[in-house]
Amino acid sequence: MPHEEERNPELHQLYMSAGLMPQYGGAQAAAAPARTPAVQPAAAPAQASFDSDMSGFARVSDITRKLNRENSAEGVLNTMAVEIGTQWTLDRCLVALRKPGLTVTVMKEFSAAGVAARPYALEKLVCGLHDLAIARGPLVYGEIASAPELKDLAPQFAHLGVRSCAALPLGEGGELGLMLLLSSTPRSWTANDVLIFKMIVEQGATALNNAGLRRLVKNLSVTDENSGLLKRASYLDLLLGEVRRAKQQNSPISVVLMRFGDRPALAKEVGEAAVESTMQRLGQVVAANVRQNDLAFRYAANAIAIVLGETAEKEALLVVEKMRRVMSAAVPEKQLANLLNAGAAEAVVRQEFDAVDIVTELINRAERSLEKSVAEGSGKSVALAPALTAAAVA
Repeated sequence: MPHEEERNPELHQLYMSAGLMPQYGGAQAAAAPARTPAVQPAAAPAQASFDSDMSGFARVSDITRKLNRENSAEGVLNTMAVEIGTQWTLDRCLVALRKPGLTVTVMKEFSAAGVAARPYALEKLVCGLHDLAIARGPLVYGEIASAPELKDLAPQFAHLGVRSCAALPLGEGGELGLMLLLSSTPRSWTANDVLIFKMIVEQGATALNNAGLRRLVKNLSVTDENSGLLKRASYLDLLLGEVRRAKQQNSPISVVLMRFGDRPALAKEVGEAAVESTMQRLGQVVAANVRQNDLAFRYAANAIAIVLGETAEKEALLVVEKMRRVMSAAVPEKQLANLLNAGAAEAVVRQEFDAVDIVTELINRAERSLEKSVAEGSGKSVALAPALTAAAVA
């Protein structure tokens, strides 16, 4: 709705990030009486045009959320191609990873129904347009035949039956690759269209980097070989990254701490080696039963932490009960499910809060929740609500 950004801080931030703030013609035009339409005859059509263009901006946050759910480069590329191809009714949309001057390494394509695959023509087209986009920036052609700089690629366009295209470099200076939109009919690409596509490729580059970081973290020594859990040393850094992502997407994020009895008492009863072996088995169970984008850590000698993205407090407590069931089935002889105490906390994700302060408040509240559950007795789960007055503000 007009002026919605004045009431919605998330929408206002989106406009600020895009470098575009809507203009409504000024207060005098809005207050002008109906009997003097000649003062600004174009005001009403301009407003209608602005309103119709806003639907494209509304799609950006939804596509961004989907991109950040992906845990691999292939998933990010495929989501970008499919979402843009379907939502903008294109004949083809493809996203390719390519270093400047080299061949395409990965390419994902959306094709409309009835559009035949042309892999060779597509790869040559991507390479040519990528080099051109690196030199000139985003390329937009409503009618390809009128662009002399594309004459060397005319055979590929003809082979694909393409008459209109838009090409946007992916990553800083096009270092990652290219997003290419193709249409078999002449198409008028508006300035808002191009701006929206630029926003999406920027979010795509961020998602690619995030996916690469997650994969790197899980493949490096921060993962415990025996349990499959991430080591405690990486807990704060990775939690901070997840909170920043939650702020960007305006989505919930929760932390669950699970404690398995009193470690000294258990060691005295069955031996240190037996307790450690059981904890490693429990770690394997947790690692196998969390979602792909969740993060599970060996938090302490007898505790495991799980960072749950896009998960509110209520769902986090359901995760605890799920873990209690699968652990009981996996390690029935130890009856550790009955000893499991859990503390859960949902982050206070506000745009005006600094990510570091959000993390500090979150981990402290999760610790207090766990302490309260232990005090209430074995097998209890507790989630403490945030005290907003105590949450630090940037």
